[in-house]
Amino acid sequence: MSTNDNDDMMMDETNVAPNAGLVVVDDDDVDETPQFVTDDDVVEVAVDDNDDVPMEEDDEDDDDNLNSMENDETATAQSPSQVQDVSQFQFASAHKGPVYAVRAHVFEQQDNNNESSTAAFQFSIVSGGGDDTAFWHNVTSTTTTTAASPSIPTTTASPSIPTTTASQQLSHNHTDSVSAVAWNVPYTTATSVSNNNTNNITKKKTPTSPRLVAVGGYDGAICLYHADNPTQLAQTLEGPTDVECLAWHPKGGTVLLAGSAADGTLWMYHVPNATTQKVMQVFVGHEAAVAACQFTTDGKWALSASSDGTLRQWAPRAGTCKHVFRFQENPQEPPAGLTCLALQQQPGSGSEGAGLVLVGAEDGRAHVCHIPTKKVVATLHHFDAPTTSMQQDNNNEDEQPQLPMSVEAVGFSGDGTWCATGGVDGVLKIWDLSSSTPHCRQVCRARANDNNNNTAGTGTGTTTEGGITRLQWHPTLPLCFTANTQGTVDVWDARNGQLVQSLTGHLNVLNDMDIQFIRNNDVAIVVTASDDESVRVFEVNVAALWNQLNQQV
Repeated sequence: MSTNDNDDMMMDETNVAPNAGLVVVDDDDVDETPQFVTDDDVVEVAVDDNDDVPMEEDDEDDDDNLNSMENDETATAQSPSQVQDVSQFQFASAHKGPVYAVRAHVFEQQDNNNESSTAAFQFSIVSGGGDDTAFWHNVTSTTTTTAASPSIPTTTASPSIPTTTASQQLSHNHTDSVSAVAWNVPYTTATSVSNNNTNNITKKKTPTSPRLVAVGGYDGAICLYHADNPTQLAQTLEGPTDVECLAWHPKGGTVLLAGSAADGTLWMYHVPNATTQKVMQVFVGHEAAVAACQFTTDGKWALSASSDGTLRQWAPRAGTCKHVFRFQENPQEPPAGLTCLALQQQPGSGSEGAGLVLVGAEDGRAHVCHIPTKKVVATLHHFDAPTTSMQQDNNNEDEQPQLPMSVEAVGFSGDGTWCATGGVDGVLKIWDLSSSTPHCRQVCRARANDNNNNTAGTGTGTTTEGGITRLQWHPTLPLCFTANTQGTVDVWDARNGQLVQSLTGHLNVLNDMDIQFIRNNDVAIVVTASDDESVRVFEVNVAALWNQLNQQV
């Protein structure tokens, strides 16, 4: 179900503030060199484990940071008999506790004589959870599939395709929850070797950078496993306690960021090969947990969003903070913590700058920042509190109801002209950034027994509104995928706000979601991690769905 208001009526939800929250920085102090780091720049930082970075408060219960919406009243476990499971694969016997983090990668090997076919198909998933373990889940087919049949191999939908699935616990013995996973494979550099045949010429690529998957935990351990076989531990990095987020550098995948939920530090490692590593920088400045971290798309800057309410821009070479984005409306009140971060992938990249960054906050707002000019371009009001004072009838703050305000997921569309915000209120908002006055295009809500827009055969046909925990856009189409606290993945048409498909099977909160788009982006492989202790894999035939939507217009 969608609420589609006129653009003029939605203008009050957006504050365009070219200079809001801007901290004046001396231009002479800004490193404008486009090259981020070279091997000659690598200097190992000596770290004293006894030196604690001062903070205002320590979080005594670290697990609370992993899932801020576990106690949301909408996040209630469901009975298996109430949920139709439409997933292709279920890894439900590996973890013995809630699964907090999941990341996937598709390894496809092209047949030299037919580039439209896949001689071997391997789909690898690494997950981590509250049972202090990490698992590798592997799906492999050994029979050729063609582009005419783009589906992932399954034993139920395609019984003629031999497929094997397996789960194996990774070797490192964590002593606290496993909270973050990141593959460097999409960023590894490769060399091409031509193979001349009589009828065609094919190229095989051999990676020159180490292919790794990083797994971080609240015990402070960051484990690097071989991506092609994650059962093999390459090395373990020692760094921040309570690792909350991990991110690889987009240029080569040999530099790793790790953010801490305990002391607010951001660590940067150089991993030139599978057995060597150096601590390049320890960025210090945040006064609370680092909730999200990322390199800009051009690799020039490191970014970190924190519970202290600031977005910081760091210079990887110098190790200094080049700018602090602050979003406080009232200096007399504590700033709202930031929860998530997303980068604009298309416009703005290159030598002239790194484009736009979008962050979500606990006060129901999201902020669009322009990194090259260090400006807050717009403030998007995802949630507006009631105008009536909460204290008219009751002055006791402990008895006041908590409003579902926090923005927990943000993301840019593939072309960068739209963005989306998802909150604990269960609402997905689509924003238009193409004009000088960004505005809300669509307000999307999923409600109980609303099957008007649900594609037949994709789920139960009923969706209960739950807080949104993750979102991800299709790379080229205006389709947005959301995960929620009801255990459902919803697919939305951002053009009109319609719910077009729901993927069901989980019985509890979805803590994480990762989507791999294959076959020229015609197929989406959706991987989810849940409080119900399972990892599930769903398939969406995007090409068929898109054709169906266009026929309805």
